[in-house]
This record gives sequence, structure tokens and C-alpha cells, in this order.
Amino acid sequence: MELAIIIICVLIIAAILLYFFSIAFVRKRGKDIENFENAVKRSLKPYKEQIKEGIDYINSLECEEVYIKSFDGLSLFGRFYNSENARGTIILFHGYRSFAKRDFSCAVKMYIKWGLNVLLVDQRAHGRSEGRLITFGIKERFDAVSWINYVIEERGNSEQILLGGMSMGATTVLLCSGFELPQNVKGIIADSGFTSPVDIIKKVAKDNYNVGGALVLPIFNFFCKLFGGFSLYGVSTKDAVKKSKVPILLIHGKADNFVPCDMCCENYKCALCEKDILLVENAGHGLGFFFNKDAMRQKAFKFIEKNIA
Repeated sequence: MELAIIIICVLIIAAILLYFFSIAFVRKRGKDIENFENAVKRSLKPYKEQIKEGIDYINSLECEEVYIKSFDGLSLFGRFYNSENARGTIILFHGYRSFAKRDFSCAVKMYIKWGLNVLLVDQRAHGRSEGRLITFGIKERFDAVSWINYVIEERGNSEQILLGGMSMGATTVLLCSGFELPQNVKGIIADSGFTSPVDIIKKVAKDNYNVGGALVLPIFNFFCKLFGGFSLYGVSTKDAVKKSKVPILLIHGKADNFVPCDMCCENYKCALCEKDILLVENAGHGLGFFFNKDAMRQKAFKFIEKNIA
């Protein structure tokens, strides 16, 4: 009888943790996130008109819809926008459960104006890309390499490439920086990235559910291995940027309550490559542009001018 009770309790706990795993890792179906009204979260409401203006601009541009295969056989989708007399291409990676047109609504026009082609990527398990599990940059970093190779194949060996990312997308490109990248990659702009999947899961579990990471992480990691064939452990942007040979610009809001600004400072401290940082006063998660667009533009423009011929 006691054994039966123990088994039932274990199964109940496992079912609860599996439910929370699905909330954190499994893609959502049946909701069009690219619908503008669905896309504007509470924190973005004050900037709704600016976001809409940026998305309308992106939608007004002609684009080439492109598909590539990931290293593990998924179909990945992106939109390529040509800039007149382009001198290079920037590949942009959106954040967790987001999409590129929203996260870069205020950036695409800026990059086009500065003579860069723009490739907006749907990260795996988002949008029109395949994939069931979001891996917080662990598998997405390899997708970034695939997109780099695609641009080189399409645009030629002399094409200069920048990588840009927001939130989880920033983590994707920072993790990618630790690879031996093609010489075409001239720089990385990472806005609001975290230090590791483990760190951000611990933080969210504590803040949202008052649960310690030591309890949930081993179980989540078991599910990650079982359902996705990857481990949460041993993957860190701090370790990746130590190996980077590519210049990095880090951006973060000082009032970010989701991904603490300290994570950005840790990444900056660990980076041994050429690096720069912009910390935006009073800005929440991913909101730096809305709080100080002049500083954001100036810092990004200076970085691009320095690294793109």
C-alpha cells in the first residue's frame, strides 16, 4: 500500500513537471503569433504604434522567401530583403516565442538604409520553421552556422556578414561566436542575451513559481534528452565568447527584470575578442531602442562602420 502511494506521488510529480516542461520548451500551435494584435505583449503596449510602423515598413518591402535544412534535418524558413548597393548582409535571430518582424521592427529600416541586406530568420520551433522543441540556443547556434553558409553560397565568398539577435536570439549568436566561423562573419550585435539556458531557467523558475533550479533542472534535462536529444548543461555564452574571434557589441536594458543586466556584464567581462557594450538606462527587456534610440543607432552604426568595409 505504501509503495503504491509512493509510486502515485512520483507519477503525479512527474506529470506536473512534464506539464511545465511543455510550457517552457514545446512550441505552441494554433495561434498566429505574427498577427499584430497577438504579437504585442503587455510590456510592448506603450510602443505599439512604433512597432506597427516598423512591421508595416517591413511588409512593404519585396522579399525572397527561403528555406534551408538544419544540421538535424529540419526545414528552416527565412525572409531575405535586398538593400540597394548593399555592402553586406545581416542575419537576425528573434527571441523566445517571438518573431523577427516584431523583434526587429525598429531595426530593419535602419540596416537597409545603412546598406545591408537583411535576412530575418524564423528560429526552429517558431513561425514557418519546423521543430517541436525550443532549445534556448543549444541547437539554434548550429542553425546560425547553417544560415551563414547559406548566405555565402548565395551571395559569394566575398560577402560580408553580421549576426544580430534579440533575447534568446542574442544567446543564439553569442553561442555561435564560439565556433570557428568563416572569415565572412565580421561582427555580432547581441541585445538582451542571457548567460546560459540553465541560468535563465533557474531565474524564471524562481521568479514565476518560487521553485529552486536544483529541483526542476535535472528533470527538465531528462526530458530534453528523452524528447530532444540535447542536454541543458555545459552550454554557456560566457564560455563561447572567450573563444570568439569575431567583434561583439552587447546591448542591454539596465531595468531588465527578465534577463538581468548582470548577465550582459558577465558576457562582456568574459569576451576576449574586440568588444563594446551599451547599457540603456531605465530600459526593460529588449526595450533599449524605445528608451534611447539615438544611443542605439549611434552605437550600432559605429560598430558596423568599423567592421564592414
